[in-house]
Amino acid sequence: MAGTEPKHRDWVKLWIKESLIGTIREDLTAAERGVWYDFLLLAGNSRIPGVICANENTPIPIKRIAGILNITEQLVNQSIEKFVQSGRIEVDSQGIISIINWSKYQYSDYDRQKKYRQPEG
Repeated sequence: MAGTEPKHRDWVKLWIKESLIGTIREDLTAAERGVWYDFLLLAGNSRIPGVICANENTPIPIKRIAGILNITEQLVNQSIEKFVQSGRIEVDSQGIISIINWSKYQYSDYDRQKKYRQPEG
């Protein structure tokens, strides 16, 4: 699950063209798009980059996700179902949610160039 990315990112990357005219806009309602972008934020804030969980073995309950996002549990469940069907996320047997292709889509130029930077201090 975990990659070489730093934990607790300060930002997530959003692809402009794909967000405006891609399948995200075509396949998802406005409410579901909001949940999708919130899921990216939750996954970016996770101890395990790209994974929405309390820890490696514990999912965040749907009720808690709904509370954090200030939306209904129904919308969270509806969105999860749609995200799974469209191949955006996977949910393991414990209920831990992983963003599919997280590293591919969130990899940054900063990360790519990090090995060439001089150490600070």
